[in-house]
Amino acid sequence: MSTDDEATRRRADLQPGAQGAAPPPPPAPPGPQQGGYAASPGQYAAPPQPAPQGAYGSVGAPPYQQAYAPTAAYASWFQRVGASLIDGLVQLVRIVPYVVGIALLVAGMPSSEYDSYSGTSTTVDDGNTGLAVTGGILMVVGFLVMFGINWWNRWLKMGRTGQSVGKKVMGITLVEERTGQPMGALMAFVRDLAHFLDGIFYIGYLWPLWDPKRQTFADKVCSTVVLEGNPSQVIPQR
Repeated sequence: MSTDDEATRRRADLQPGAQGAAPPPPPAPPGPQQGGYAASPGQYAAPPQPAPQGAYGSVGAPPYQQAYAPTAAYASWFQRVGASLIDGLVQLVRIVPYVVGIALLVAGMPSSEYDSYSGTSTTVDDGNTGLAVTGGILMVVGFLVMFGINWWNRWLKMGRTGQSVGKKVMGITLVEERTGQPMGALMAFVRDLAHFLDGIFYIGYLWPLWDPKRQTFADKVCSTVVLEGNPSQVIPQR
């Protein structure tokens, strides 16, 4: 065989599809692309985009909520005084057993006379133990009634709805300054304790006369305001 025939045979063996020749390997599948754009061979592929972040850079953080701003006017000093007077009248219910108890306790106590010349005392009346005991019991009942009315009216009712009996009559509502929601029974109790500051020379009780938000010292300590209107009008819906 000549040299030309040998070279021709080798070129035929190297051509695709030639008998006995191995087929070329399939192309590699393209990798996943970000953003929906497939990169062609030899082109630059865009880097993967980061996941969207919430407010303040934290993934999944809730959007920023605007601070509460009351839409109703602040209750006047006269409205607040009227509400306090009505709540005081409600407390008068406890006076009945308390006063009767004091009267019975005094009537049942033994009495004596003191002789200043001789320096001795003489028992005039041995008293009535039954009356004294009954009087003491009625005084305790009066105290418990006072506590119960105060607990229900000023702590439980006002803490949950924003209104005591007096505030309901006057059409005003107590809410938290930052959220506009009722403050709860526990904080209503703390606010009543903070009224001690208002009682110092009564300056705190007079402070709403010139304060821009009509707050007492107790309101400032507990971050509360009193607004004109009923709860359905001033308390924002959650």
